[in-house]
Amino acid sequence: MRALATPNDDPQEVYQKCINSITDEDLRTRLNLVTNEIVVAATNYKQKVKAKELYSIPPNNCEDDKNALGTVTKKELKDVYSSHMVGRSKPARAIYDSLLSQSPLGKCPFCGFGQASTLDHYLPKAKYPQFSVLPFNLVPSCKDCNTGKSTAIATTAEGQSLHPYFDHQNFIDDQWLYAEVIQTTPASIRFFVKAPDHWDDISKARVKAHFRNFNLDLRYSVEASNELVSLRDVLVSYCQLGSEWVRKHLGIEAKSSTSQHSNSWKTAMYQALVASDWYCDGGFRL
Repeated sequence: MRALATPNDDPQEVYQKCINSITDEDLRTRLNLVTNEIVVAATNYKQKVKAKELYSIPPNNCEDDKNALGTVTKKELKDVYSSHMVGRSKPARAIYDSLLSQSPLGKCPFCGFGQASTLDHYLPKAKYPQFSVLPFNLVPSCKDCNTGKSTAIATTAEGQSLHPYFDHQNFIDDQWLYAEVIQTTPASIRFFVKAPDHWDDISKARVKAHFRNFNLDLRYSVEASNELVSLRDVLVSYCQLGSEWVRKHLGIEAKSSTSQHSNSWKTAMYQALVASDWYCDGGFRL
């Protein structure tokens, strides 16, 4: 997970900019009438997320054609995003593009390697239509993380995925992602979560939930497999100087990755390769 600066866009101003482009006067009027409820919901969101309690906000399970706020249906609230923020000709599209541009080096903060090409609703708009255009509920992400994550919403503190805007500090600074070399032909990597012992139980559970919800074990393993193929010829060259040079090169790569992100798949993979006598002594050749 990568940390992102929390957007400073005013939720009410964003909402107004979206609905002001609506030409249907009746719809625009009804949406204006629930502005205060949208603002209150945004304030509640920020209070809950800072307290690590977003899971406690009840979902809205009504059908799309039923009123979700005032006389505004769930579909109409969701369309404020899909039609009046995402639409390239709409004034609020500038806010969408600004949020998307905040991803570090264009990478998805949820997985750390995919290209951030869309905005993900941390709390899905299908369940929380009041947050459809809430800036700090919209996280730049890759399509795999946006569409492939678990559809279930968290109902406990332990089940919450990490939030790039709000879950920083120990989740970023302390290492919790690790890997091990599997002696297959060719070699493969298994990734797993091991949170520091000094963490509280909820934080330990949350990194596991994040790892599980975004299917990171499989996705990281695929990335690692491709990296190992590219690495093979390099290591064959180093091996001519002695197996210790193989481990030295891998150690340099591990140190470089760790200095950038302690919980990247590359950091975990290279640490595992360094620790594997089987791999350093020639397992990479198989």
